[in-house]
Amino acid sequence: MKRKKVFIIHFQPLELFPPVMNMINYLSKNSTLDLIVVTNKKLITNSLLTYVNLSENVKIYRPVGHSEKAIARYLNYFLFYAAGLFLLIWHRPKIVFYFETLSSWPALIYKKIKGKRTQIMVHYHEYTEPELYNRGMILSRWMHGMESKMYKKFSWISHTNPVRLQMFKDDNHLNEMPLAFFHVIPNYPSESWRNFIRKQDSKSKVKRLVFVGSLGYDNMYLQEVIDWVGNHPDEFSLDVYSYNIDTKAKQVLENNGFANIKYCGGCDYQKLPEILKYYDIGLDIYKPFALNHVYGVSNKIFEYLSCGLDVWFSVDKPQSLQFRREDVFPKMLPVNFKELNSFDYLSAISREGLVYKPSSYCYENVYPEILSHISNDGNGIEA
Repeated sequence: MKRKKVFIIHFQPLELFPPVMNMINYLSKNSTLDLIVVTNKKLITNSLLTYVNLSENVKIYRPVGHSEKAIARYLNYFLFYAAGLFLLIWHRPKIVFYFETLSSWPALIYKKIKGKRTQIMVHYHEYTEPELYNRGMILSRWMHGMESKMYKKFSWISHTNPVRLQMFKDDNHLNEMPLAFFHVIPNYPSESWRNFIRKQDSKSKVKRLVFVGSLGYDNMYLQEVIDWVGNHPDEFSLDVYSYNIDTKAKQVLENNGFANIKYCGGCDYQKLPEILKYYDIGLDIYKPFALNHVYGVSNKIFEYLSCGLDVWFSVDKPQSLQFRREDVFPKMLPVNFKELNSFDYLSAISREGLVYKPSSYCYENVYPEILSHISNDGNGIEA
């Protein structure tokens, strides 16, 4: 069988986006595919391990790194896009899959060159409101203008949930396009994470809370959680793992004055299951500061759940409410982090009379849709 080339473009370093690493891992197991990946080098000061895929059918190119200087940054943009286009022309793939607007330029130019002989697929990690494009970086706004004129020539457009996808379609006037163009690809961990579940210590009175992920002081209920956990030292402890953390959040964590709250620095995604198995409850504490977060579902709630942790997520996130579960464990509960003093935590942590139900949210149940599309050459879809 003839091998098929799939070209993947992700402007941001892969290490910061576990769903992309997961997708590459999944697709690399298919012996009929050759994956060519173009991304950026991670920050030298970032302690995260560099993502490596040892499969013979995966090549990862990192043409440029990161710079704090504005001139060097824009030079890096130019070099990345030039390298991406050169590699596309060199490898001549039939399928090009890019992530987010900032990755689009090489794919769009290559599509203009190759026409219907190339299928373009795009996935958006986040929902970006039109106003944010207008107020954002000129480069991003310009590229979005280019891609929006070409969407009807794509074979695949996906978002992480149906609400975000519909808002995207409304914004870009794409509701007349056939439904076959559009896909929902949520961010789930591997089913292997269920192997890391630990037996709960029934003798321990202290429940171990954990937060993992990007952390900002103003856009999360960090202070509310610190105050509440700090005042319940006999019932709870809190560990925070974050490599992408703003200065104020880091200062508050490091100087909180509570012995039962600790900032642990960052952690590699590959090591996360081994870390999570030592905790009881995972937190998702986003405030509803943008439509992207109001109608988003954090990757972490599925990662916590897969490792057997109960999940407490903000009641302000309506899209997460569909995953609520209280009649089995691990539980997934909405919590009003603005009113923690009235939170019935004894009921929340109780598992009396409940049976264990493993998480069904794993990427092995999602990515076959992508593989099928690629295997069928994008189904020949083009408006």
